[in-house]
Amino acid sequence: MAARRSIVVFIALLFVLGAAVLSIALASRDSNPAPRGPVVLVWDVPSELAESAPPAASWTFESFRPQRPTVWNVVRALDHASRDRSVEALVLHIDGIGWGWGRVAEVREALMRFRASGKRVYASLSHGGEREYLLASVAQRIAVPPLGIVQLDGLSISAMFWRGAYDKLDIHPNFEHVGAYKSGVEPYTRNELSEPSRLALEALLDDQYGLLTDSLAHARRASPARIRALIENGPYEAESAVATGLADTILHGEDLDSLATRTRGRRRGTMTFTRYLERVHGNDSGAPIALILASGDLVEGRSRSVAFGSTLLGSETLIEALRAAQRRSSVRAIVLRVDSPGGSPEAAEAVWHEIERVRRRKPVIVSMSDLAASGGYYLACGADSIVAQSTTLTGSIGVYGGKLNILGLMQKLGLNVETLSRGANAQMLSPYKDFSPEELVRYRAQLATIYRTFVSRVSTGRNMSAADVDSVAQGRVWSGSRAVELGLVDALGGFQRAFQMARARAGLEPDDELVAEVFPQSRRSFLQSVLSDAMPESEDETALRMLLPAELRDPQLLLSLTRGDIQARAPYTLEIR
Repeated sequence: MAARRSIVVFIALLFVLGAAVLSIALASRDSNPAPRGPVVLVWDVPSELAESAPPAASWTFESFRPQRPTVWNVVRALDHASRDRSVEALVLHIDGIGWGWGRVAEVREALMRFRASGKRVYASLSHGGEREYLLASVAQRIAVPPLGIVQLDGLSISAMFWRGAYDKLDIHPNFEHVGAYKSGVEPYTRNELSEPSRLALEALLDDQYGLLTDSLAHARRASPARIRALIENGPYEAESAVATGLADTILHGEDLDSLATRTRGRRRGTMTFTRYLERVHGNDSGAPIALILASGDLVEGRSRSVAFGSTLLGSETLIEALRAAQRRSSVRAIVLRVDSPGGSPEAAEAVWHEIERVRRRKPVIVSMSDLAASGGYYLACGADSIVAQSTTLTGSIGVYGGKLNILGLMQKLGLNVETLSRGANAQMLSPYKDFSPEELVRYRAQLATIYRTFVSRVSTGRNMSAADVDSVAQGRVWSGSRAVELGLVDALGGFQRAFQMARARAGLEPDDELVAEVFPQSRRSFLQSVLSDAMPESEDETALRMLLPAELRDPQLLLSLTRGDIQARAPYTLEIR
């Protein structure tokens, strides 16, 4: 009897808890009802903006978080708002963003289209550097609160080197690479940049800095030389930001909201951009264009979420999405959105092969985001056309691989390893010994074979000779603007340019409206949907994740070091700040 009573009480508690969570969810969704009449959209620009939602099959802690809007959701909603007669203006509240430059460029283009439609844009910049200011510069009016900071002070790129720590720990790196610029091994084998790496990174910084100053000069109606001088003297407090013309006024964010809602003696209502996103459906079943989102480190198998909010892009998942889009009779063309540093060359080859098969029936256009390098470029090079942002990091046609010999470290800790084996090369990838000369010959041959295949795929896909590909390959990373000049990319732009090219290839009438059926389709379980509203991620968690070195936010890269994996992957974990 007691046991039965306990079961009843437990079920009742579960019911009460479920009802409470459901009430919270419903309350949060209904807390911002749609106002009547003309509105001003107010957007608290998020610190993170993903290219794709977490994989549907993932049951990680992250999968129970509220589903954040993706770049596609935001761009689609902004374009919809530009045509929506009920929306008259947009206010941006910007206070630190961690997006890459490609995503910033994509959203900025959408904001510029919104402004070009005749609607006003206001920006409140509480704190931010180059990326934040680049977004804010679209606005007709930029406000900084009294204690705000415009951290416009230049760009930098850092590389972390582990060799000194390995020497102290008696860890012996055994790494090889193909390509003079394929510097992915350098953090483990050197204490500083090699000359080829320094040359490549300096060129990337020059390209990015030039694009930044030109964009800001156009937006603020100043010369590039004037913008460069302002950057040299940054950062700026509120008063100096206004005095130098970087900002227009000193106002708190809520006061800017009030200013934006007043026009011609009448007051307009407001709606949060988040609420507007919910009203604008981002997946249009039956649309003639399929949009496939491919984001994360490239691995064999299925896509999945891992630690620190990272996503692994599984070749099986991506191939299934390509096949689903090909089978859909309503789909006339496919836009493949790539944001990946690469990873497994076997996975890249499998996806490349599938794209070759699919494009015989339907055109495939690649749209590159922040990064489509090495394996990310490998899978993309077979598409009919490639579109990239000027700031996209791409190329890195090369491979590397190796292992860490940790036997010395283990012996320092009082541990020892004794291995028995059969076969001359059974311990080739063992983490308890260095490569023998014979093993090194075999390993280098494997790398050379993959590199030749990679160059061959690019040669075929880009209609270039193998010699021409090799001259721009060698593992070097290029900006999107340079990649166009070199023939690795066809055109500069984002979603809109890619969709225009897809429609043209498919013989569809020109139409600038961004409408697509999205693959793979992420469907959350009822439990994930309900609990997500009760488990919001705090800003502290986001900030903590961004404070970690980029290398430590990439568990797949760390894992590959322990297995001797060969990687078609971008060098370092590139972040221009």
